[in-house]
Amino acid sequence: MSSANPSDREHQVYAPGFSFRLSPLQASILGTNLGCHVESGAVVKNTIIRLTKYSIRPISGKKIILAVDIDILDTFGDIGKIGIPVNVDPDPTAPGQGTSGADQQQHITNPYQQQFHQQQQQQQQQQLVSPSGGPVFPISSLNPYQNRWTIMARVTQKSDIKTWVKPGATQGRLFSMTLMDESGEIKATAFSQQVDDFYNTIEEGKVYFISNAKVDMAKKQFSNVKNDYELILQRDTQINPAPENSHVPEMRYNFVSLSSLAEVNEKETVDVVAIIKDIGEVSNNISQKTNRPVVKRDLTLVDNTGYTTRLTLWGNQAESFAVSGSNPVIAFKGVSVSNYGGKSLNAFGGSTFKLNPEITEAFKLRSWFDQQGQSTNFQSHTSEYSSSKAAPRMTFDEFKDASANLDPMQQLYFETKGTVVMMSKTENTFYYPACPTPNCNKKVTEDSNGWRCEKCNLTHPEPEYRYIMGVNIADHTGHNWLQAFNDAGNIIVGRPAVELVMNQQEIKPTFDRATFKSYIFRCRAKQETYGDEAKTRFTIVAATPVSWVDESKHILKELQSYGV
Repeated sequence: MSSANPSDREHQVYAPGFSFRLSPLQASILGTNLGCHVESGAVVKNTIIRLTKYSIRPISGKKIILAVDIDILDTFGDIGKIGIPVNVDPDPTAPGQGTSGADQQQHITNPYQQQFHQQQQQQQQQQLVSPSGGPVFPISSLNPYQNRWTIMARVTQKSDIKTWVKPGATQGRLFSMTLMDESGEIKATAFSQQVDDFYNTIEEGKVYFISNAKVDMAKKQFSNVKNDYELILQRDTQINPAPENSHVPEMRYNFVSLSSLAEVNEKETVDVVAIIKDIGEVSNNISQKTNRPVVKRDLTLVDNTGYTTRLTLWGNQAESFAVSGSNPVIAFKGVSVSNYGGKSLNAFGGSTFKLNPEITEAFKLRSWFDQQGQSTNFQSHTSEYSSSKAAPRMTFDEFKDASANLDPMQQLYFETKGTVVMMSKTENTFYYPACPTPNCNKKVTEDSNGWRCEKCNLTHPEPEYRYIMGVNIADHTGHNWLQAFNDAGNIIVGRPAVELVMNQQEIKPTFDRATFKSYIFRCRAKQETYGDEAKTRFTIVAATPVSWVDESKHILKELQSYGV
């Protein structure tokens, strides 16, 4: 906001940060993460604040304070000028230093101001200078419109070197890392020559000065780092070791409890700290997306909320995972939430973990588990569509009648035991080429450069083939056509779609073997309008092989309800 009143200009707000003035002579900028204080009215004219985290930058011969974090102490009316403000002259021999304490101390009359002044002096003494002699910027202040900056950050995660191939046999390499300072975190990626320049010189856990990298918009589909921007290392990027500093945290967590996973959306990333209840064996599988071998290992986690969940490690993390002692505490950062078969977690390339971390949450868990956790009966998050939820068992006649009265766009979930009697297996009608980008799955179209996804605005050398097929299912009351997508299709057909696409002669015998098998189907009925006609679409949400023990119990319960 701006004002024509000269006195108001001392408290202007402008993009990309919020600007205010400590006095008519000293300008400061509130970082964008603090703009909510201005918008909510918590910071107004004559508000007294304490700068708890900040940096000082020389701009046009003046020194500007960038506030990274503040404490709001009090708000007063029009109290006028405090003390006798003086100009802060630039001192090239001591970047980031203000006027002497002696000069300013004589004007301090307010106890809040004195407390602020003392802390300001302590923090200014700790101001760091980059190897080039300029100030060190916080990660939270980086944006694509800055040209000259240096950050001091800890490498909290470094990936393996990965290869990529584009149409035309163009190949390349890359690696990425997560950088963190006291203000936030950001992902940095190196390609080709920069892989050779930096990979072997960067150690996970060490602190570095980094400058001259490109600040770009973050590609969220490839990152679980909470930042709208990311860094691309370039030819003139400088990375130099920095001294170990207490202001650069080893790791920053935002933990959620296992019980609260029910409130987290699928594919979101979270941090968790828990006890390892059980460690599964390493297993080798074939990826349904790439048709390549993958290695995984499941961990069973529990915490003091009384819940348990499964967390899956993949690749090198799965193979190298080892613990000493029984039931250690483990802290994960950046794991993905899955909703398949209930809430579970996946640790992908950008996820990191630490065993028995020396943090308060870990100490509390250790004490709880040793005293009472070992004898606790834990709950698990069942699937949204499981029979323990509001998904009643129905026959085909029953759910046809129930779905006939649905309102437009209303949905009905139900469970049924049925047998596959027919599947659509005409060429090109049971699958589609999908975007291989994680969590996308949109259909791609082939052009001269490869397979293009309009949603991601990317071209891939090969698509991921996914099921989308009609399945005719019958029970003792009738039959109906339902639509099955990739997860259900893999269960029903018994092999990934890519295998049938690449071996067309296998389609008929594979589908023949898949028919006349029974499953417990969890389904959704939804009223949709096509043109002017309303139709009910039935979709298979999940398919589970029949457990005849459970099915026998269900039949006995049904008989008892009839008094038999």
